[in-house]
Amino acid sequence: MLSFDSFSDNKEVIQSLKAALNHRFPQTVLLTGSEGSGKWSLAKTLAAGLLCTSNTNKPCGICESCQKLKHNSHPDLECIDYDDGEISVAVARDLRKKIYILPNDSDRRVILIRHAHKLNISAQNALLKVLEEPPKYAFFILTSEQAGGILETIRSRCSKYHLAPKNDDFDLSLIDNVSGFIKALSSADEYKMLVNAMSFEKLSKSKLKNALGLIGAALHDCIFIANNLSGTVLPEIGQKELASKVSYERLIKLYDFIEALRLRVQGNAAPSIVCASLCAEAYQICFM
Repeated sequence: MLSFDSFSDNKEVIQSLKAALNHRFPQTVLLTGSEGSGKWSLAKTLAAGLLCTSNTNKPCGICESCQKLKHNSHPDLECIDYDDGEISVAVARDLRKKIYILPNDSDRRVILIRHAHKLNISAQNALLKVLEEPPKYAFFILTSEQAGGILETIRSRCSKYHLAPKNDDFDLSLIDNVSGFIKALSSADEYKMLVNAMSFEKLSKSKLKNALGLIGAALHDCIFIANNLSGTVLPEIGQKELASKVSYERLIKLYDFIEALRLRVQGNAAPSIVCASLCAEAYQICFM
């Protein structure tokens, strides 16, 4: 059964979204975060909550709507999930037509789009108009590991929620290395950044992914600190200083870049190239 009880992390985000279900839920939501942070599960749970007919504790898991969702047969839910494939303009145009069909079983229609950054530019432009002025019964929930791949014109129309990685995904044996890099980045010291980045070069593939994951977690904390939110996931290793020196938009862009680097490691990119890119691109994103 889809339930918020299954989410033990990101409590502040979950509570905010649960509260919105019982009041005024935004018509377009963007859930961002690293791979494995639970975005898609949360998106499906929110969809169930929006379509649930119970007056309290949505989704209830009992009503007819929840039962249909359990069996993947709800006519008012549309899921766009092409895994890692590109989402074409034809898909977007078809979705744009469907959205103007009135709901069947409820007074809402919900559209989930997984890996929204996989919408090609033409597809994003095709959806833009309907996202600007959606029918009052239509709700869009987008998820993405690389929000920078989504047009700013779309992102600006979304209520954005960022999910941290699961706490048990962290390998804290690398925290000192990561701390050195974050502090060097905060001080805009390219030499120290390079020295710390090169310390990752001899790590195994899994350790290198973990190191990048920790950098991503630190950036998550910076984003929360910049927005005066609680819910940081790492001990203080320089996040406050970095958040005070680098703009929110640049932090988001750097977070997306770190996630892209993790995917390159997964695709067997040479560690030396990954580490050099980490240093050069991080400095450019933050300070140029």
